[in-house]
Amino acid sequence: MQIKRYLLPTFFIVIMAVLLSACNLRIYWTDEDLPPTPSSKVPDTATPLPSPTSTLTLTPAAPIQPTPTWTLFFAPTVTPTKSWSACPGIVVTTTDTDAGDILHILRCEDGLEYDLGPLAKGTYAVGPNEKFLVYVTIDGIVYGSQIGRPRLSPLFNLKREHIFTVLNIGTEPDFIISFSGGDPSYKLVLVERNYDQKRMYELPREFTH
Repeated sequence: MQIKRYLLPTFFIVIMAVLLSACNLRIYWTDEDLPPTPSSKVPDTATPLPSPTSTLTLTPAAPIQPTPTWTLFFAPTVTPTKSWSACPGIVVTTTDTDAGDILHILRCEDGLEYDLGPLAKGTYAVGPNEKFLVYVTIDGIVYGSQIGRPRLSPLFNLKREHIFTVLNIGTEPDFIISFSGGDPSYKLVLVERNYDQKRMYELPREFTH
């Protein structure tokens, strides 16, 4: 009876083994007395994939518009006539006319204006105290005038003196006028540049002060 009890399981195991062999399957028996088989780990030989990175899509910047260049246009201005911030005392201007030169006198102190002439070509100078004027013509005539009185008085005739060479030979002189001394006595200093000649004259006091 005991033999029959072991035959049935054995028969069942054989039948199962045949079936598993037909299916290419194996039955592995585990022996509990054997040490455990170390697990084999498949080496990680695959190249790691790079972590995904975010791709930025750059939006093209708007084209820079050129800044307009402003051109300033100015209306042409008329050049102003000569003027002074403060009147410089005595202002003398000369006007060339067919009859001769006209001297226009302006006294800034009180705004008095008047003319002298017509006169022969020449040169002039206002006295240091701004109270008189001397005019010397190319003919060698020296005139004097007190500022404020519209008349000239002849003072000297240089041609008669026969001192200045340029006048003796009939050549046009180049006179420079200056003054020396002071109130009430002034001297006229004349220099003729062509021949470098100099002469000094005492001026009448009646029109120098």
